[in-house]
Amino acid sequence: MAQTIHVAVLDVDAPMPAVYAARGLYSSQFRVLLQAAAARLNKSHAFFTDHPVTVHTSAYDVVGHSLPPLEYMRTSPYSTSENANENASANGPGPIDAILITGSAASAYERGKYPWIPELQSFIVEVFTKYPHVKIFGSCFGHQIIAQALLSTIHPNARPDNDSIRTCVEACPSGYEIGIHPIQLNKDFTTHFAPFFPKLTRKDEFRIQLIHGDRVIPVSSAAAAALLPRPWINLGSTPLCPVQGLYLPRRVLTYQGHFEFDSFVNRETCLEFARRAGWERSFVEDSLVNIERATAGSCSLSDGLAYGEGDRDDSRLAYA
Repeated sequence: MAQTIHVAVLDVDAPMPAVYAARGLYSSQFRVLLQAAAARLNKSHAFFTDHPVTVHTSAYDVVGHSLPPLEYMRTSPYSTSENANENASANGPGPIDAILITGSAASAYERGKYPWIPELQSFIVEVFTKYPHVKIFGSCFGHQIIAQALLSTIHPNARPDNDSIRTCVEACPSGYEIGIHPIQLNKDFTTHFAPFFPKLTRKDEFRIQLIHGDRVIPVSSAAAAALLPRPWINLGSTPLCPVQGLYLPRRVLTYQGHFEFDSFVNRETCLEFARRAGWERSFVEDSLVNIERATAGSCSLSDGLAYGEGDRDDSRLAYA
């Protein structure tokens, strides 16, 4: 029986002009990638051959104070025997199964500057606490705002070990991390995905396009650089950024990097950031070299579809 997954994509910025002209909004770019991912899963895994999956996305302009209505959220467990047509309504193909928060040039800690940030943060907390059947994903800024919303305070019943750790979002002390920087994967993370991505479990490094000037870090006098409160798992780390993603099994997944970016998108984003901030030419040139490492022909996890045919970074996990 076919299954439909409804993903609400929360746009928290607009792409650079050249990117928008070629690809549309970030929500549109994620729609293309997620639907391509579903098509590959349907072809490559026996489970999905018998239970093919389709992805429906709905887009919300968070900067314009538009968030998904809570009454649209899934309130019961998703079942492969569920008939999407039975749950369809005038609002779409069925309840929202997941929310996805895009990247943004804003900083998550700029709550006073951008009124939509505290609104989004409160929304994340409410969905997480009241709708346990809704999955949550974030990319770059999305990763940071999720960490800020869900891990910035210590639970009142936390034990005095690593459960007392909290996280914060801060400006990277060494400046922007741009392009391809190998991420040292955490084995606790990769083992969760062995059934579907066996290649991932054999890799020590992960390659994905990065462009960020903020980072998530643990805050605790006894915390290791990349330690998170249980049962949260750190995806991996780089020298500039100790927490490259968050994983709460069966509930939350975030990437500091952009699996939705190929070298074209990241190059245009870098050039626009440089124009706005007046970056030095040498820094921009070095950043563009790092971005173009994606085309160097190194190992990736899957063959490309749609966007980024020439790219060889693991951003193409979206197509796996």
